[in-house]
Amino acid sequence: MIGRLWVSRNKNIPLILIRIVGNAIRLHYPDRGKGIPSSILQRQALAFGESLNQDLSLLRVGIVGCGGTGSAVAMLLGRLGIGHIALFDKDVVEESNLNRLHGAFRDDVKQKLPKVQAIARSLLGLDVKVQVFQEWINEDVCCEALKSCDVIFGCTDDHSGRLLLNRFAYYYATPVIDLGLALEVANDVGSLKFACADGRVTVLMPKHSCLLCHGVIDPVQARDENLKRTDPDEFERRKKEAYVLGEGNPSPAVVTFTTSVAIMAIEELLHRLQGWRGENNAIANRVRKFTLTIDRNQGATYNPNCPICVNQEIWGLGDRDLFLEVL
Repeated sequence: MIGRLWVSRNKNIPLILIRIVGNAIRLHYPDRGKGIPSSILQRQALAFGESLNQDLSLLRVGIVGCGGTGSAVAMLLGRLGIGHIALFDKDVVEESNLNRLHGAFRDDVKQKLPKVQAIARSLLGLDVKVQVFQEWINEDVCCEALKSCDVIFGCTDDHSGRLLLNRFAYYYATPVIDLGLALEVANDVGSLKFACADGRVTVLMPKHSCLLCHGVIDPVQARDENLKRTDPDEFERRKKEAYVLGEGNPSPAVVTFTTSVAIMAIEELLHRLQGWRGENNAIANRVRKFTLTIDRNQGATYNPNCPICVNQEIWGLGDRDLFLEVL
């Protein structure tokens, strides 16, 4: 399977890569399977074959959110042999991040080093090209970078970012692997048990149910988060008048759990590329119950009125006059 883009009557550019997405991700490009074996990835090739290493080297992967799960995803992808990684995160390293932010150190807190820079530094010396974007993903420069990604990992913990990626997956027919972690400590006096300790990996793309149908995104909270970024004074005014949701207390976070969720997400990518679990074993929504030591492959009922995953008219629309047709 080959393709070319005609830029004029007399000139065309061959396509570097053709990607077919579904329960499997199939890549087509010249000389697939004939790449030069890598001595670094030799043992990985023994497990998955040389073709997967070559596939990974051509992939452009975006990581939105570079906290506990995002930094772990980046560290693992860099050592799997991914060729290009784009990192998206507006925030800087803070002391409270150090218990789970792979690649960050105490001096980074003093220097207020951007999280994307801390992670990029940790990938130096590996065969991966890294681009960093210290911006919110709805900025124009980030939107253009997202369009160039073959796969995106959604590692943000805000509703606004998830809402954008949720639309993006269907408009651009690009797999978005969304990660989530919920830790809730029991209210019993003297108890050290978790009332909830769940990790989640959800794959978003056409023919998969979206985060709205899963009940993961709260559109009202997404609206409030956008307002805080674009007009902080108005946000504070509305907050005082109880028109927006408060920020509440920080959620518990433990590096072992965030890293475990990152591994779940990468396992899903590897399966869809290589099929190591066997035929028909792609998992669209996987939930790990840490306290029960079990995984559940939970589906989601489609909302028949969902404007995203049920509306086939938007699947693969791509560029519009207004990005994702939202203000």
